[in-house]
This record gives sequence, C-alpha cells and structure tokens, in this order.
Amino acid sequence: MNPTFETIGLEVPSEKAFNYLAERAGDQGEATQLSRRGAVLHGRCWKLGEGLEVWTVLYESGSGDVFYADCRPGFRARYIQTISPWALTEYDEEGEAVVHGYRDSTECEVLFELQNLTEVGPACFGAQELHVGLCGLAYRARVRKSTHQTRWMPLEKAAPTRAAHENDWSLSGTVIAFKPLKNPLSGSDLYWIHLDLDHIKLEVLVNQRALRGDCLAPGVTLDAEVWLQGHVLDEQALRSRYEGVDLTTSPAAFWSGLKRRN
Repeated sequence: MNPTFETIGLEVPSEKAFNYLAERAGDQGEATQLSRRGAVLHGRCWKLGEGLEVWTVLYESGSGDVFYADCRPGFRARYIQTISPWALTEYDEEGEAVVHGYRDSTECEVLFELQNLTEVGPACFGAQELHVGLCGLAYRARVRKSTHQTRWMPLEKAAPTRAAHENDWSLSGTVIAFKPLKNPLSGSDLYWIHLDLDHIKLEVLVNQRALRGDCLAPGVTLDAEVWLQGHVLDEQALRSRYEGVDLTTSPAAFWSGLKRRN
C-alpha cells in the first residue's frame, strides 16, 4: 500500500496495517505541537533506533475535531546541509510541509518532505538559510562498478511513470562510505550509504531487498530512486552537535577567516 515504509524495513500491505502503525506511533511517539491558522498540528515522532523514525501528524480544527492527517517513515541524517534560498509550503490538513530550495552557494536544487515542523516551531523559519539533515529513502537501487556521470534530477523528469510524489528524485553518484543497519522493530536489514553527487553529498537509506547489482564498496556507483525527506536543526540542535576543535584544520586557516576586509 505504501512503498515508502518499505525503505526503512516496515511492511504496510493494507489500510488496516497503516492505521495500526499510525495509532502505535501516536501512542508511543514523542509529542510536539504547533498552532497554525486557527488549528493545531499534533506531531508524534516514534524513534525506532538507528536513526529510524515513524512520524504521524494529527490535525485539530478550530472546532476541536481531531483526525490523523499523515503517517510517514523517516531517518535522521548524520550530516548537515545548508539550504539558501528556500521556500516552505505547508498542507496543514494533510499534515505535510515541503521545502524547496538550493544548496548554499550552488545551483543544486532540493525539494524534500519536512519531517519535524511541529518539533522546531516557527522560530527556525525566519532566517535566510536553513540547516537541515537530508536523507533519501530509496524505493530501488543498483550498484555498478563502472563509473558513470553523476545525476540528480526530479523523478518526474527522469521516469514520469514512476514518480508518485513531488519530492521523488533520481540519482547516480559515487559511494563515499556505507554501513549496515537493522530495523529494531522488524529486523529488516538496511544500508546507510553516503554518496558524492558533485554539488551535494547526500545520505541514502536502502532496504537490502531493494538493492541490486554488484557489491557495495567505496568508489562504486549507486543508481537510485528516492523519496527525499529531511529535518531542520534549530539552534539548540546545532549547538549539541559541536564535537570540539577540528584538529585537521590548521590554526592559520582559522585566523585567516577573521581578517578584516578594508
């Protein structure tokens, strides 16, 4: 029924299974909420472990009626991207928000499902740039030993008949690193893969059952079709990611950035 859940190792074959998953996420998820135009969005983030999540959103109207607006899979990316300029589009009654923008100082376009709107609130969206963690959840992927020109384009342009969402993308890039993961709830085996797409380095999550071709290794090419999703980091989250002085950077390089421009 919903192939996006298979990307994180969960099978949702029917509407009944989908409703059960949404109810379970609503019961066990961490609660956040956001007032929007006379209504309230109630977010629930059920953290499964290994960065895997299930998000469900409830919509409470001004009259007090509450219903499930959306339930979707998620993965917390490990690296931060800076997006500027950007634009946010919200679909309140559907529990969705989409960010469209460009990776800072490049012409690399991104359009992704914003997972944690209710978690960070409106304060993050007054700045000219957004700090986000992006990860593509792969519907299908193939490993090739041969090199190939990098590709990053909307799936509706690359394969219109397979595009189901506006944030579906087609990509081809070089594997920088990868790590096996396991969904703690289902036991499904997954791969976290870090890719070089020239203008952007992107994380991709692949269910092993959806992976075809040669063996994964640094330097090989990965072709994939992904549902792009991401999380915005607020100031507190950015500060919590500080890991100390980067010893690979020379003191001279640091001080050169503080020169006054006359």
